[in-house]
Amino acid sequence: MSAANCPECGAAVGSGDRFCEQCGGELGVRRAALPELDPATAAACASCGAATFDGDGYCASCGELRRPPDRASADLGMVQLVTDRGKAHARNEDAVAAAVLGADTVIITVCDGVSTSEDPQAASGAAARAGVDACLTALAADRAATDAVMAGLEAAFQAVREVSVAAGHNPSCTYVTAVLRGCANGEFEITVANVGDSRAYWLRAGGASADPPSRRLTVDDSWAQALVDSGAMDETAAMRDPRAHALVRWLGADSQHSAAETAVRSLRVRGPGVLLLCSDGMWNYLPDAGDLAGIATTAPPAVAARNLVDYAMHCGGGDNITVAVAPVGQPGE
Repeated sequence: MSAANCPECGAAVGSGDRFCEQCGGELGVRRAALPELDPATAAACASCGAATFDGDGYCASCGELRRPPDRASADLGMVQLVTDRGKAHARNEDAVAAAVLGADTVIITVCDGVSTSEDPQAASGAAARAGVDACLTALAADRAATDAVMAGLEAAFQAVREVSVAAGHNPSCTYVTAVLRGCANGEFEITVANVGDSRAYWLRAGGASADPPSRRLTVDDSWAQALVDSGAMDETAAMRDPRAHALVRWLGADSQHSAAETAVRSLRVRGPGVLLLCSDGMWNYLPDAGDLAGIATTAPPAVAARNLVDYAMHCGGGDNITVAVAPVGQPGE
């Protein structure tokens, strides 16, 4: 058994080991979660300039709660993450988490805190992290992608319920997740599920003639979608309704729904293209898959992710904005 080193602590590990015996870190897995919650990584306090925070994120000098940077990003190679506070909100209530397992599997979750609930940022952060962790554990145990997605969703539902600290305290969020896996014949399989109105898209380089063409992969759990499904309005008209973004399903202690009610969808694709997950702060300004493809597939993935967020900012930045871009066949390079 050949020796290697743990990427976290540097300890020697065996080639067949899944976990480092020294620090317990997973081997062969890269992960990221934004906004970053670790006080040890905080920049200087915005109020007094001090650089020390306690374990709960409060400044050790003036007591001000640490505010994450307006924009944060992470590069996991196979997926690029960017989240931005936008221009209208005082804080970022979105969250995104992702993990890369081996050389051909990506797990992504994007959550959007429900602003009318208490501590929505706590709900979104808990759901995104718990969802990716549970999905990763299931995939590492060789469970099917559909089962892994459901395991992640069940864990996210429970994590958000546990954020609630008292009766009537109901932090809530949306949830969209995807597993992207390489197949033996050069195809890739995308498996998605969602609760609420954060979305997943397949964006194909090459325009409308590409097969399969760019398309939205999720169906919103929203008032607007209900109007469309009933035939009362088309999507453009429904989105003008002041109740358009009212959710009919969400994650929260006050939610009457469960993971079991959620549809899991799969699609086989070939590159070049991009799997995009985003909050409504992005798709509000560019809901059409073909229009999104015009930005997401015409630059290297890290640049494309920034360009998408910048587009939403230039359009007004009226909400928190989060995107996760996972290239298939490296479009734009």
